[in-house]
Amino acid sequence: MSQDFRNIDRFNLRANNYDKYRPSYPQALLDFMFEHNSLNEKSVVVELGAGTGILTQELAKWPCKVIAIEPNNEMRERASKALSQYANCVITSTTAEHTGLMDRSADMIVCAQSFHWFDLTEAKREFKRILTNKGKAAIIWNIRSAETPFEKAYEHFIRDFSIDYAEVKKRESRGNNLADFFKRHSLEEHWFSYDTQLTFKQLLGRTLSYSYMPNEDHESAIRMKAALKALFDQYSNNGIISLSYKTKLFMGMM
Repeated sequence: MSQDFRNIDRFNLRANNYDKYRPSYPQALLDFMFEHNSLNEKSVVVELGAGTGILTQELAKWPCKVIAIEPNNEMRERASKALSQYANCVITSTTAEHTGLMDRSADMIVCAQSFHWFDLTEAKREFKRILTNKGKAAIIWNIRSAETPFEKAYEHFIRDFSIDYAEVKKRESRGNNLADFFKRHSLEEHWFSYDTQLTFKQLLGRTLSYSYMPNEDHESAIRMKAALKALFDQYSNNGIISLSYKTKLFMGMM
């Protein structure tokens, strides 16, 4: 079964918050991927599940051709506007399982915060088909830290108000055991640190961007916002709260 409509449709009405408030990615990660894969102006980089183009805008700063794929209409429209300034970047509405790209046409595949929505069997087949012989796939996760008192309390808050957090986390866990997905002995794992400083508006927007949290028209939205404001007021300093991430990179050949 290919990526189903329910997965594609999960981010309807969330594109605005996603675009404004989701975190970006560490520059050290971007530098590592570019240098480690010897990319150049002749390289083709394909991003699958590009969302609103948060990472795509960074990839487009490389001299490569970048093909971004995003099946959700609202997310793709946001990405199209953001990416219009980059002549080396195009965005299409296909899926990770059926990209429509030519065989052996991609020097690198990048998936950031999207891999858990793919049908792994069909995606693996497609990855192998479109990658060049020496091309690699990079799967990236921004993982919220739960180390500080606020971060621990925020995770409890997420679990208390989420709609299907456990199910999403179960899907994401597939992305932590990828030895069988990649070519044998080719998998690399690397960690990068990333810290974000947020006002309450930014924290609320980020929270509302999560597909497993109530949307703004949900019956529990008012209670959720009040609880989040109380949490923010308890732990913030001069109107700012720190929410840090560990960015994990899985990379290998297919």
